[in-house]
Amino acid sequence: MAAVNFDTLKYVQQLTDAGVARSVAEIHAMTMEQAMGFYVNNLVTKDYLDARFDVSDAKVERRLSEQDTKFEKRFAEQDAKFEQRFNKAESDMRVLKWGQALVVAAVLLPQLAKLVV
Repeated sequence: MAAVNFDTLKYVQQLTDAGVARSVAEIHAMTMEQAMGFYVNNLVTKDYLDARFDVSDAKVERRLSEQDTKFEKRFAEQDAKFEQRFNKAESDMRVLKWGQALVVAAVLLPQLAKLVV
């Protein structure tokens, strides 16, 4: 952004040409220069905003990355728990299947033996 220039000498000349006393015109020019300098020095530039947004974006990206890492760790823990429970359930199902097979055999074999004899 181009700097804003305030020509105090030209401003004093314009005021004196309009009929204002030179001492009043000089004081007015100094006051205007100070006021404009204050505002010009406090302008927010595009470069400043870009730099601030870059810092902000970097913070957000870092936080999102940290959250992704936490989520991935948590999902991995849950996957391990589910795998463990699934393996136990599968093992329990095998025991139940063999138990059912024994019950069926214990009930059917005597009935079959009566039919054969």
